[in-house]
Amino acid sequence: MVFVAGALALGCSLGGGNPGTGGTGASSQPAAGAGGTEQAAGRSGSGGTSSVGGGGALGGATGLGGTTEAGGSTAGPGGSAAGGATGQSGGATSAGGTTGQAGGTTTVGGTTGPSGGTTTAGGTTGQSGGATTAGGTTGKSGGTTGQSGGSTGQSGGATGPGGAGGTANSGGTVSSGGTGGKITTTGSGGTSSSGGVGTTGGSSATGGSGGKGGSSATGGSTGTGSCGAVAGVVGTLTDSGPGASNPSPPDPAGITFKDTDGDLVNAHGGGIIRVCNTFYLHGEYFLSTTTDNDFNGFSMYSSPDLATWKKEGNKGIILPQQSSGQLGPNRKGERPHIIKCPATGEFVLYAHSADVTYQADKEVVYATSPTVNAVYSFKGSLLSSSGAIAAHSDMSAYADDTGAYVVTESGHVFTLSSDCHSWVSDKQFSALNGTTGGIEAPTVFKDTNGTYYFIGSDKTGWRANDDFYSTAKSMNGPWTYQGYIAPSGKKAWMTQSTWVQPIVGSKGTVFMYWGDHWYGNQDTTNPGVHNYLTTYVFQPLVLGSGTTLLPTYQASWKIDIGAGTWSQ
Repeated sequence: MVFVAGALALGCSLGGGNPGTGGTGASSQPAAGAGGTEQAAGRSGSGGTSSVGGGGALGGATGLGGTTEAGGSTAGPGGSAAGGATGQSGGATSAGGTTGQAGGTTTVGGTTGPSGGTTTAGGTTGQSGGATTAGGTTGKSGGTTGQSGGSTGQSGGATGPGGAGGTANSGGTVSSGGTGGKITTTGSGGTSSSGGVGTTGGSSATGGSGGKGGSSATGGSTGTGSCGAVAGVVGTLTDSGPGASNPSPPDPAGITFKDTDGDLVNAHGGGIIRVCNTFYLHGEYFLSTTTDNDFNGFSMYSSPDLATWKKEGNKGIILPQQSSGQLGPNRKGERPHIIKCPATGEFVLYAHSADVTYQADKEVVYATSPTVNAVYSFKGSLLSSSGAIAAHSDMSAYADDTGAYVVTESGHVFTLSSDCHSWVSDKQFSALNGTTGGIEAPTVFKDTNGTYYFIGSDKTGWRANDDFYSTAKSMNGPWTYQGYIAPSGKKAWMTQSTWVQPIVGSKGTVFMYWGDHWYGNQDTTNPGVHNYLTTYVFQPLVLGSGTTLLPTYQASWKIDIGAGTWSQ
């Protein structure tokens, strides 16, 4: 057996988006027919109580200036330019206090007027208070007219001479911009349109303490923090079933996992995605009370070692049955696969939906989430720019540094758009269909040498067969058929392919095959009727030693997550 070397991945995020812009953040299928069918906001204006004064826009003791029209003891532009007893912006000073420009304790309003007191645009600095260009002797908004009423400067706050302010927008102690804003965006804050408390500054404006970050879709719950190296985490995978010693027909194979609540792990026909040092297994959720295999939700479990599992989402469900529509009652929903969109960092789940016959209305659909283990929001059909659907059933999804893809039964490769919400091209490769002219249960992975592997099964419904694979140096081909993944006649160790998970460690990379051993997968009359009992076949692939990827069945083996190696 050959172990393929790889590099240890250390940094990633639970949240979607591109790390670094974040803040705190964090078929099943009945037997198929021909053609790839599946189952699967002063007192006076010239005296009086005009609206131009006070705590709002041009407040202070008088709206347009003390007891004289221009206010203060002079008839000019109020007081002494912008200071004086009253400015045109009223109060003790036009731009506040007795100092004019930045205005003592009050910005626009001394101790009088409804907008006087120590507020309006007041506080210690005010938006155009303090040392701003809108206050004091010359301030555009102080003195004679206080264009913005003393309390606001055009940029106020942190811009102009405005000071860094406190916590309010154009009033209080903050000019604008809060604790981290780049500049104020108050413009004309305050309780009126140009003063007072301010309409837009506050603690953030364009920055604040969060800016574009927070727990947004571009930050998630971990931002860009390092995941750290994994050491000493070893998973032991043991098949203790009756077919462990000889997993050949008709003996069953696989592991029955139980989660941390003691319930059966119930996620089948899906995939695994690694985020930091946690593996998230997701798949179809089957009811124990029915045998129709209709859609009842997609489930998810997490594990540090691929052997012990905990429910995620809402009691294990990440996409519940919808009230109606493509994934509503009496519908099929299968093959969920999650990728992290390379360009956006968003987590996108792809699946296929169909009517109860699996044949009518079959297409690829998708759902999204900013974090990997939340409840996903169903979006509907995966369409091209012209509105064409991806009319297929069994499918999978894959993403790497070259882009994102959806692959489907019958050998189709759909290249996705940069936001992963639509497809831009569809190519079909006959080599992917093997020797029988059809493929279902597809999955794709890339080895450490840059070779892509496309694995799938023949179209025999729930029944196991000899799964096969093809290889290529590009997702867009050409693809070359290679043969069976396990010895002929072993029927892929009694499984149907669904996923291959790379475990990258400090010493190498293990590629772990996940195949479903569907319930009754050799029953020719009524297979798959109790699929909640489906078992998991996790096996290490052997690459580079021949054409067969699973030459022997490992009934019990250990995987060192930190090292990226396995042993018996």
